[in-house]
Amino acid sequence: MKKRIVIFVVLVLSLFIVANSYAAERDSFGMKVKKFWRGFFKAPATATEETVNVVTDTGKKGTKVVTDEVRRVGDVTSGDVKQAKDLVVEPVKGVAETGKIAIEGTVNVPVKTMDECIK
Repeated sequence: MKKRIVIFVVLVLSLFIVANSYAAERDSFGMKVKKFWRGFFKAPATATEETVNVVTDTGKKGTKVVTDEVRRVGDVTSGDVKQAKDLVVEPVKGVAETGKIAIEGTVNVPVKTMDECIK
């Protein structure tokens, strides 16, 4: 009976040691190299995805500026003279906002890319 208890204790201790060595290996140099290469190849894909998002947002904003201007022109030509001042002012504001979105998005692409790759 004592032999079985000793064998059981030795078996449990050996499993504990193996589990600890496995946990230590996860944070080892090899794991760090593996994470680096994953991030290295993930970066271009993430950058492309973020760039597409910026282009899409800029395109949506630009389209909105154009459609709003067309509506305004229609309103002014049909007799709503109060919107005549907006024919010049609003497109300028819209273009400035669109440029701001494009610039902010473009500047933030590398930051978002690195944030995703570090995870």
